[in-house]
Amino acid sequence: MCEPATPVVTMSVSLLKKNDLFLVALLIVSLSLNVYLGWRLKRSKSPSAGPQKAVKLLPGMAVQPIIAAGLDGKQETITYAADGKPTVIYVFTPTCPWCERNSGNINTLVGLKGQSYRFIGLSLDNEGLSKYVESHQLSFPVYTNLTSESIEMLGLGSTPQMIVVSAEGRVIKNWVGAFGGAVQPQVEDFFNVQLPGLLPQKN
Repeated sequence: MCEPATPVVTMSVSLLKKNDLFLVALLIVSLSLNVYLGWRLKRSKSPSAGPQKAVKLLPGMAVQPIIAAGLDGKQETITYAADGKPTVIYVFTPTCPWCERNSGNINTLVGLKGQSYRFIGLSLDNEGLSKYVESHQLSFPVYTNLTSESIEMLGLGSTPQMIVVSAEGRVIKNWVGAFGGAVQPQVEDFFNVQLPGLLPQKN
C-alpha cells in the first residue's frame, strides 16, 4: 500500500512561493534603482543645475543689490546708495595667489580713496577668511556666502576682480585680474593715484 504524496507536494509549493517572493523583491529593488538613476540623470541635465552663461559687466549696466553674509554669518542685502558715494567692490579669495600679490595695491587704494568711495570686499570662499582679513589688515567690510543670483549677476568667477558701481546702481568700471600689466595704469588713471604694484611671487 502506497503512502500519500501530499507532504512532497506541499513542500514543492512552499519552495515555489519562496522563489516567487525572492523574484518579486528583486524586481522591486531593480525598478527602484532604475527610477533613482533616471531621476539623477534628469537632474544633472536640468537647466537649473548651474549658471546658464557668464555675464560680462559693462559700463552703464544696472546691477541689483548683493545678498551675502558678513563675517558674523548674518545675511545682508548690500545696496549702493551709501552717502551718495560710488561703491568699489573688491572680489577675492583667501587662497588666490594673485589676490595675495595684489593686497598692497588694494590697501593703498583704500587708504588714498576711502573718503571718496565706499569699499566692500566679497570673498568667493569663506575658508580661512577671518584670518586672511586680519592678517592683511583689510579696513573695509568683507562679505561671503553670496547667493548664486548675486554671483551670476556680477559675473564673478576669476579673482581678483574690482567693480565700481554708482550710487544709482550702475556699473562705472569693471577690472578682472590683479593690478599688474595693463590693469595697473587703468586703475591709477581712473582713481588718479599711484599704486605700489604687485608683491613678488612666493616660491
